[in-house]
Amino acid sequence: MRHYSHTALGHPAGLCLAGFAALGMLYVYGYGIERFRPEIIGDTLASLGYWGPCLYILGNAVRPFFFFPAIVLGVAGGFAFGPLWGAVYLVIGTVLGATLCFAAARLLGRDRLRRACPWLPAAVLDHQAFSGFKAIMLLRLAPVLPWDAVSFLAGLAGVSFRPYLGATLLGSIPGAVAFTCLGGALAGSLYTAAVVAALLAAAGLYLRSRRRGI
Repeated sequence: MRHYSHTALGHPAGLCLAGFAALGMLYVYGYGIERFRPEIIGDTLASLGYWGPCLYILGNAVRPFFFFPAIVLGVAGGFAFGPLWGAVYLVIGTVLGATLCFAAARLLGRDRLRRACPWLPAAVLDHQAFSGFKAIMLLRLAPVLPWDAVSFLAGLAGVSFRPYLGATLLGSIPGAVAFTCLGGALAGSLYTAAVVAALLAAAGLYLRSRRRGI
């Protein structure tokens, strides 16, 4: 009689996901994480022409599964494409990556996760911190939990996809602009980086004044 594993990693999709992530981590960290510097990645992307943005977006989409530092790709985008387009591409890739994390968590299911990780408190997945748009937005903007952890936990906690997607999209913009402005400054695009940063600051002040009713 055949016995099937009931853990999250026993699920075929879970095995594929774990294998994919393990191979990617072995390559990245075996090759040497120090070789993946922002300027090297940026120069490579810039040399690929129209394929550069596509590869950059794809890289940001799968980055969470390799535990690759987000800031490295963020700065590299500003270095390769400038603060403006680098931020646009970074937001697209970040949202795609967060969507994949959310979908992977839904696919594996929290029942399987609880069986695979009995040490994880059940209250974490039912906490009101993952109850809707405002909660996810606050978690995206405040450095309470890592970005990718929020993506996985939101999927496990049963948050509706539409508010999750909206909060993730809006919450990804400030970090994307900050990272790509830094990359643009390193590449010599100081003027463009300053303009983008000033526009972001002005938008933040405007929203803050509206919230206070000024």
